[in-house]
Amino acid sequence: MDLIQLLGSSFECTCGRQHTVPIEEFFYDQYSFGSIPRLINRFSDGNRCMLIADSRTYMVAGEEIRELLADDDFTVQRFIVPDIDGESPVVDSQTKDSLLEECSAADLYIALGSGVINDLVKWLAFLQHKPYIVVATAASMNGYASANVAATVDGLKVLFHAAAPKAVIATPDILINAPHELSTAGLGDVLAKSVSGADWRVNQFLFGDYYCQFSVDLLKHLEPIYLKNPQKIRDRDPAGFKALFEALFYSSVAMTITGTSAPASGGEHLISHTLDMLAARDNHAHDLHGRQVGVSSILMAALYERLMTIEEPQFKDPPTHVDESFWGSLTPVIEKEFQEKLPRMSEAAAILKIPANWRAIKETIRPNLIPAQNLKECLREAMAAHRYSDLQYNKSPLDMDFFMEIVNHAHQMRNRFTVLDIATIVGVIPDETEALIEKWLS
Repeated sequence: MDLIQLLGSSFECTCGRQHTVPIEEFFYDQYSFGSIPRLINRFSDGNRCMLIADSRTYMVAGEEIRELLADDDFTVQRFIVPDIDGESPVVDSQTKDSLLEECSAADLYIALGSGVINDLVKWLAFLQHKPYIVVATAASMNGYASANVAATVDGLKVLFHAAAPKAVIATPDILINAPHELSTAGLGDVLAKSVSGADWRVNQFLFGDYYCQFSVDLLKHLEPIYLKNPQKIRDRDPAGFKALFEALFYSSVAMTITGTSAPASGGEHLISHTLDMLAARDNHAHDLHGRQVGVSSILMAALYERLMTIEEPQFKDPPTHVDESFWGSLTPVIEKEFQEKLPRMSEAAAILKIPANWRAIKETIRPNLIPAQNLKECLREAMAAHRYSDLQYNKSPLDMDFFMEIVNHAHQMRNRFTVLDIATIVGVIPDETEALIEKWLS
């Protein structure tokens, strides 16, 4: 199927569900800004537009878009989301409330930016029951066409369903000329798909959860372009960037049509979210989401490979409560998530103690995996973060002991079952955490 034909469609899937794609248009060419007036006329009943950006993304194309719309007799207002303590804006309740107060009078919202701006406008548009479109400023993350919002609420990194954009717009020159670390963050985010897909399949095997192979396979034809040719990202090759952005876009389509982030988010995202939450708790800066996810994906693939070598696992009872000495003031919200997960950990152990089931789950998972070495080489050759020390935390390289503690505790922060939980109930975590990090991320 030509993927562009999915947009705005509804179809019966082999997974047994009817999928509906709410995103109706996708533009990736040098003239894509010219489509914005038509999109506004198509998706809104009025001519009042609110252009929302941060100070950096507005500099990329804000004035160009504002003048384009003003020349076409649209009423254009702008809102610059403020930085927080000298750092980039964040997606949290306070910022959302400020947007509700300042940006309510609009017929359509235009998000100019990537992760944070996209999620904030998505949240705002959903609450205001207004349409929105996204103008991408970097190939940095896979949430452009997603209906999900990743926000910090009461200190906990949460994911909830809002509304997808009506259209996503990108121009090659802007994406290619974005800071390289943003582009490699996007590469890290899309490479997570193999391990997150394995986590999703595990949940179907163990608990009978919903699973959609169509969504997992959606990007198969794009994978070789960036996975086998990472130098195309390093060298800002137009074909490589097009494939990367299309992979990020359709990855978010997969999340939208299935109603879950599972096609693109597993244990690697829990590690990234834990870093984010601890940084917010302690008022520290953290690295880009996709850079954290890329490094963590190498480790998750290595964890799966280690589990594949175990013939007769020895199961351990997980702790009955979270570690307050690690989570500190976050303990109450983390404890709630962990208590919801504990029954699943016990159920998984009971199922996997049966030798035939242990053999079967390994054979079920194996086809979904990309080797850890391949992920590491791809990120390394693209000049992306591929070691724990490549990641910045509190404006310094991430410390080994601290990262090891994060890996040992990250499974507690959300009730989603992942490879981190299997590794915990068989003792690979924490017994082999240090050795795996030293081998794969040093």
